[in-house]
Amino acid sequence: MKTGIQNEEDRLSNLPDSVILHILSFLKTEEALQTYVLSKRWKNIPRHLPTLIFKPSHFNYGHSFGKFVSQILSLRDHSTPLDTLDWMEFDQDFVEPDILKSILEYAVSHNIQLLRFSITCEIKQFPSCFFSSKTLTSLDLNVHTSIAFSGRASFPNSLNLPALTTLALRSFYFCAGDDGCSEPFSAFNKLDTLLIEDCQLLDAQILCISSTTLINLTVNYEIGYNYLDSYKCKLSTPSLCNLNYTGVLIHNLCRSDLCSLKDVCIDVFNPYCSPYKEYYPFVLNLLLELANIKSLTVSSTTLQVLFFVPDLFKVKLASLYNLESLQVKVKLLEPPVYYEVIGLESCDFRKFEPGRIVDFLLQNSPSAKVINIYND
Repeated sequence: MKTGIQNEEDRLSNLPDSVILHILSFLKTEEALQTYVLSKRWKNIPRHLPTLIFKPSHFNYGHSFGKFVSQILSLRDHSTPLDTLDWMEFDQDFVEPDILKSILEYAVSHNIQLLRFSITCEIKQFPSCFFSSKTLTSLDLNVHTSIAFSGRASFPNSLNLPALTTLALRSFYFCAGDDGCSEPFSAFNKLDTLLIEDCQLLDAQILCISSTTLINLTVNYEIGYNYLDSYKCKLSTPSLCNLNYTGVLIHNLCRSDLCSLKDVCIDVFNPYCSPYKEYYPFVLNLLLELANIKSLTVSSTTLQVLFFVPDLFKVKLASLYNLESLQVKVKLLEPPVYYEVIGLESCDFRKFEPGRIVDFLLQNSPSAKVINIYND
């Protein structure tokens, strides 16, 4: 034991600065800064943090958080690039406009690459330099004008982000162009991954997702149904390989290019617990577009939704000919409630036959492997 104590060494401090900074990048910024008291070796390390993670709720409302942000920006070595700025906090996401402006201007001027932001403000409060960052490669943005869903912001048409490859948008309005069609992503020439969550159209009839580089698309609608309006969606995505859809399928595909699509996951709401009966055929319409996919994953609730599509078993699928595997995510089925809302009779619940729906999906690929995945 004595020998062990005599040979004891500070192995953490002996790590290269780059490794220590990588470790600190997983901590909230205020915690990472506190490491300067550990030793002389650590005194200047926080000045070179490549990642800033802010949590406004950890501060008293008002000046204390603004003061902290100012101290951080003045403390950092100005020659050190800022790789990541993470400000995703949904509980308390209001900040003063001058704080917002200073942090975004600092991020852009220090070659920000990954930016995650959830904030209550007007989009016009963002500094103009943000809309033309040349280094930003990944953007996760949730901007809303109020706490209510109806306070979602309009997605700006003037974004010029030439390096952007990954984009996640939450609770935005997409505005119509001159032709009544909204086409918000055509300017992103390197975009390969796109997530759209709880976004809607404003004065438009069609959402056009146009990108020759897009490979991965995730769409998620889980907000209250009072805030959802169905619309048409056109995919001009010749490189799209992976499509993941969760929540409520609220749109019909029209004139879409899905020839490269290989893997699809559809996980829609339990039909017994959500009043979306008018949207049920949209799930079938999506399946009819999947000509060349190799792998299809559906939840057990998706099978339920399909079961209630009128005259489903009279439909001859003109798709799913190349299917190699069908994965069914078996979820806990909730009891049949809200019949009065969605217009289902109680006996419909007992008629549900998941095996029959699976056979329907495999009618053109009977040799496809079926895999059940059991979830909570």
